[in-house]
Amino acid sequence: MNFLDRFRYRYDNLKELDANISSDKKNLNYNNPILKSLLSTSVKVTPEIFPKIDNCIQSVFRKLELKNNFNFFVTANHNQTQASCAMMPESDSAEIIITSRMIELLNINELSYVLGHEISHHYYQHNIYPSPNQAKSKMELLKLLHLSRASEISADRAGFLGSGDIENSLKAMLKIASGLSEKHLTFNFSSYLDQLRELETHGKSNHQLWSTHPSFLVRMQALIWFSMTKEYHQFFETKKKGSYSISEIDKKIEGSIKKIIGNEVDVSNKEIFDKALLWGSLNLYLSDKKFSKSEQELFIKKFGKEKAKKAISLLRVSNQGMLEKKVETSFTEASILLKTDKAALVSELKKIEKDMDGNKVKKTEILEKLLNFCSQPKYLLIWIFQTIKFIMKALDILHKP
Repeated sequence: MNFLDRFRYRYDNLKELDANISSDKKNLNYNNPILKSLLSTSVKVTPEIFPKIDNCIQSVFRKLELKNNFNFFVTANHNQTQASCAMMPESDSAEIIITSRMIELLNINELSYVLGHEISHHYYQHNIYPSPNQAKSKMELLKLLHLSRASEISADRAGFLGSGDIENSLKAMLKIASGLSEKHLTFNFSSYLDQLRELETHGKSNHQLWSTHPSFLVRMQALIWFSMTKEYHQFFETKKKGSYSISEIDKKIEGSIKKIIGNEVDVSNKEIFDKALLWGSLNLYLSDKKFSKSEQELFIKKFGKEKAKKAISLLRVSNQGMLEKKVETSFTEASILLKTDKAALVSELKKIEKDMDGNKVKKTEILEKLLNFCSQPKYLLIWIFQTIKFIMKALDILHKP
């Protein structure tokens, strides 16, 4: 276990997808089409060709206490300041691609932040997250974008730790965001955070809501907060105490992001959760073809008079097939919930089943069926297909004239 694990952003959590996470990465001998493409179109970083960049790379790996099994390439692109990490599934290696514009814009110390950031995407296995482009619904898209933004916060922390300097990390962020060098910039970071406060006063930003990355202003603030944590100063023995715990700043960062994107993720999540709970509960209550007065009172108490009356009225003019369809639809939607939310739904259904009248055996059968529905993973990951698709898209962007 590497120290990067203790500094991972709490909302960047692969386990929420019910994915099989392997800590045992293998030296797999893939027929890697990406490596072939890079070897034919880009320049590989070696001590002989890029001595300064190579020294920077080795320094970052030492600071992060990771083994360097990576290939690094510089690709010709004078318009886009980009870097990307191309990963094959479950492999202990990756290809890091840096544009020539990035190399020209940043000094070596600032470049170390970018390298640490990209290396950590591999360490944290961020390629396991499904691409937001694969979303089948608005709510699923919002969930995947939320995870994507969270992964960037974790990677920013690793970039800072790989550079070993908060100022160089923030300078790199500003240069990449503006596309300008120090010739045109002054690095008064508090002034840039004034821009963040101005952004927050304008309320919800649809652009940020549908973005895979948080605003660079939020990321700068998040990194400054991280550099002030007790855990950071204690682990690296800086002789400073720190002002916050990591759990405190994680909540502050999430709050900062919500000030800009709004609460749409939480609202949509609650709607899906409540709908599955309502129809799942009715399925349990009616499993013995009865809906006793005491059960109806419990149902109304749980869901409120308005929702309960609408559901009961619908049942009176429908049949069992309609109820089963409602249950199937609501639980299909609920399959996109994260693991923590699914666990909460299961817990609520168990409580409801416990307080019911009637045939316990039949109700238990229905409950087990609902729980099995909840336990089904939404994302059956096709590792190689998704990874190659992502990498080829990245290469396409990097090689645009």
